[in-house]
Amino acid sequence: MTSMRTVVVYYSNTGNTRRIAEQIAAQLGAELAEVTCQRYLRWYGPLAMAWDIFTRHIPVVDVVAPTDAEYDLVVIGGPVWAAHAAPPVLSLAGRWPTARKALFVTCSGSNPNSPPDTAIIDMQRALAGGEDVPSAIFRQVDMASPRADTLARGFAAGLASALANSRAGPK
Repeated sequence: MTSMRTVVVYYSNTGNTRRIAEQIAAQLGAELAEVTCQRYLRWYGPLAMAWDIFTRHIPVVDVVAPTDAEYDLVVIGGPVWAAHAAPPVLSLAGRWPTARKALFVTCSGSNPNSPPDTAIIDMQRALAGGEDVPSAIFRQVDMASPRADTLARGFAAGLASALANSRAGPK
């Protein structure tokens, strides 16, 4: 059986998403690629973030991964901001069009009026053509404990199992 070429692509502002991405990549034996947004690193970064969140502006980003690489599976993760996927994550739309996708978000809030599920829906629309793809939500309450690592490994193991059992080619 041919091994699947996999990359875990993530945007992390505080390090929470990076931690989960590293765990998933390690479990899958995948490459790891960080998304950066230079405009958020400037003096007006927090204002630019707020503007992008509330206007749904998609910023220009850099991805530390080969642009011409072909992957069988692309796992994309990012934080939830104001109940939506962080704009830098949505900027990945159109990349890796033939690869299967899996998505994850990290979130700190527990407000029932601002659920993280909407961020997964945002990502499915933008990054997976609206398809229902494997996804996971990692909450702050779990990330503050060893449970986050267990959940990340479980998500990755589920992806690996599904891929191993699948004989269909990339979508």
